[in-house]
Amino acid sequence: MRVEEWLRIYEKIVTDFNFIPEKDHESAKLMHRLGKEKLLGPDILEERIKGRDVTVIGGAVRTEIDSEVIITAGKAVLKWKTLSDRIPEVHVTDMEEPDHVLLWLEKKGTVLVLHAHGDNMDRIKSVVPKLRRFVGTTQNVPFNRIFNFGGFTDGDRAVLIAKRFNARKIHLHGFEFNAGGVKGKKLKWAKTILEMEGII
Repeated sequence: MRVEEWLRIYEKIVTDFNFIPEKDHESAKLMHRLGKEKLLGPDILEERIKGRDVTVIGGAVRTEIDSEVIITAGKAVLKWKTLSDRIPEVHVTDMEEPDHVLLWLEKKGTVLVLHAHGDNMDRIKSVVPKLRRFVGTTQNVPFNRIFNFGGFTDGDRAVLIAKRFNARKIHLHGFEFNAGGVKGKKLKWAKTILEMEGII
């Protein structure tokens, strides 16, 4: 998904949730300011993903699965850790997990893709200073090594990253799109985005 395509979807999401785009941009600028030389380029994602079979792990994961590349999405990594000793090659998150989990993943060699949005500036302030390196993303306009690969939730963003960096095949494991309240509304958008991209 090109940035221009995503930003058209983003406008609709902003309207639907009454988000403030300026807050998203402020959060991204904070990540950039704190990250500085820690911010990685996209080549590291291409190295992990290109030409390989990729399985993206969602929050409803209940069983271990074998795959050439494992990408965990958000808090799904907590369940994955209870099911498997396999360290994910990539972890895509807006940092709702505890700091120590993200630090452990980095230490084990996982590429962290950290997402900045208007409601997680406190998490950015807590996590980013403790890390050595990561890929930074925004859902607003990208700039200076803060990228926008598309995607709204951690799950669909992870899938779009797999597609963007030319995975040979993409499998979804532990993805469920039914829930109530705000979560259900977000999952509906995630499903819509994945349908638009021909993933499901």
